[in-house]
Amino acid sequence: METQTKHREAVEPAVATMFQSTSWPEQAIFRKEGEYWTVGRAGNAFRLKHTKGLGYLGHLLRHPGTEFHVLDLAGGVAGQRDAGQTNHSMNGLPRLDGDLEKAGIQITSLGDAGEMLDEQAKVAYRRRLSELREELEQAKQLGNVERAEQAEQEIDALTSELSRAVGLGGRNRRAASASERARQSILKTIKSVVERIAHSDTQLGDIFSRCIKTGNFCSYQPDPGFPIAWQFDATTIEPAERPTSYGERAAARTDHPQTSPALLEVSPLWLAARTAFVGRESERSTIRAAIDRALTGHGSVVMLDGGPGVGKSRLAMEMAEYASSVGFRYLVGHCHEGEERYPFLPFAEIIENNLAEAPSLDDFRRRMGANAPELAQIAPSLRRVFPDVPQPLELPPAQMRRHLFQSVSDAMGRAAQTRSQLYVVEDLHWADESTLALLIHLANRVAQLPVVIIGTYRDGYTESSPALARTLEELIRMGVRPLKLGGLSEDAVAQMLHGLSRRQAPESLVNLIFEESQGYPFFVEEVYRHLIEEGKVFDETGQFRTDIKIAETEVPESVRLIIGRRLERLDENEKRALTAAAVIGRSFDFKLLAAISKIEVDELFTIIEKAQRMGIVASSQHPETPFCFAHELVRQTLLAGISAPHKQHLHAGVADAIARLQPNAVNERPADIVVDLIKAGSFAEGVWPTV
Repeated sequence: METQTKHREAVEPAVATMFQSTSWPEQAIFRKEGEYWTVGRAGNAFRLKHTKGLGYLGHLLRHPGTEFHVLDLAGGVAGQRDAGQTNHSMNGLPRLDGDLEKAGIQITSLGDAGEMLDEQAKVAYRRRLSELREELEQAKQLGNVERAEQAEQEIDALTSELSRAVGLGGRNRRAASASERARQSILKTIKSVVERIAHSDTQLGDIFSRCIKTGNFCSYQPDPGFPIAWQFDATTIEPAERPTSYGERAAARTDHPQTSPALLEVSPLWLAARTAFVGRESERSTIRAAIDRALTGHGSVVMLDGGPGVGKSRLAMEMAEYASSVGFRYLVGHCHEGEERYPFLPFAEIIENNLAEAPSLDDFRRRMGANAPELAQIAPSLRRVFPDVPQPLELPPAQMRRHLFQSVSDAMGRAAQTRSQLYVVEDLHWADESTLALLIHLANRVAQLPVVIIGTYRDGYTESSPALARTLEELIRMGVRPLKLGGLSEDAVAQMLHGLSRRQAPESLVNLIFEESQGYPFFVEEVYRHLIEEGKVFDETGQFRTDIKIAETEVPESVRLIIGRRLERLDENEKRALTAAAVIGRSFDFKLLAAISKIEVDELFTIIEKAQRMGIVASSQHPETPFCFAHELVRQTLLAGISAPHKQHLHAGVADAIARLQPNAVNERPADIVVDLIKAGSFAEGVWPTV
């Protein structure tokens, strides 16, 4: 065994070198999709939020070997309406003033623009800073949190302006020329985006570092020893990891026109590199059993319930791949958040995906049969591909809906005659009433079909979506009991960290991340990656550190966005109460919270009960502090949403309330009061006499 391992270790680098030196180009993606870009190589793609740097990089990749002056690049990319559009003039992109302003470049003259701030302006700035510092201290002494926040923000802004205008030794900085400002701006944005890419794919980041040339002229110079075929359009790459059963391979679809609107973009769900799947043995066993039963013609519906980041989509994906391995064909549809909820949206996506994967347009049209008019009602894009589809029958509304639902179930049954089917319907908490009604209709008909439907939804949404509540009640009456997903066990978190770090993580790190994330897989991975980026996991020798700590408000941006979306469902009073609770600590006492939040007791009970239903607050095991935050990351996100003076004011209130409500605490728990007084800063001055 040891000999085989050594042989493999010796051979693998040689094989990698051999493939690297061949002339076959590697397939890679650099595609803009709305506000995001999909970037990466087959089997390792990831998504990045749009920035100007990605726009510059995409433009250079589209024109390998071509040099662009920084003003041309800034003006050209800024003026493009879409990442897929290119200018007709390669060597002289338009430089309209409006285009350059969009890119953050203002042209004045060919020389520099003079001093950033003249002496008079700097004197005025310094005078105003002095006044603001006095106002800040007065506001803190008076407990005026709002004024303290305003003063602090203005101080930060003025300090930033002065630091930009004055260099080392007090020398006045001069504004650079338009060309120099463009060079600096583009260099900074491209460097930043290359670093972001390197975090997800080190080799790709290295390629960009070597091949993207910046300066007054910028270009992409491909590495001849590592040829890459960049794909910029949604129709050019098939999912790399999605397996097909029975040894099938996707047929070349030469009969599909390139402009077909039904050829959808590749979902990053299937392309992105994934952390090793761990845990969920009970849930996997239950769903596998449902899939195996469906192979004998006894279908069913499975509902996955849980909070954001708990791993509902990942479990559904793993089960879809298992289903594919035993002969199923699977399709995925999503509901999307928004004020306007489109009817039947996930089923429209499933129909369109079905068309995208069809061997030919004629085959798909034949399989729609007499149900084509109704399927086109759900997915109107079908009419652009098949103009011959007749209009649906004119029926009374109630009868029309029943006929529509029956047509969909007929089409599903017909598809299942040739191959078992698995449908994944994601994010049903955002579904409209018509989507949920169709789901119930199909759930009543799958029992005699080789079909499994997996639905996912977030808990805590039944109050805001009565239709979802009715749907769940109906499914339970039909015998469908949702599988509620909680956090992974500490052992499973250790397995995740082992997969992420490629070594055995120390118990201290496992405990720390488990406490922070409560075992939610998304949070586990994001917290770990955040600690890696901050350099807190490994020491200079590459060994795990033994003193890893996470600052109180140090929440990864990705996690903060997910939690922040959930907190948006709270009104201002509810946020105020939970922020006050977050200042008290991970667990808190109701009376203490009522004292510092200054909210009526009945209203505060209502707020806490709502937070419990949403999964934000849970019951504690300590009688003296009966409530606690379900996740430490939720508490940290709440704390990160308030200013430093506001936080200090609340800590002062906590110390004062403890002293008033629990007189013995001064002698029994002096450390707790002292910690709050230290965190209260100058706001603690008025509290000392009480304590």
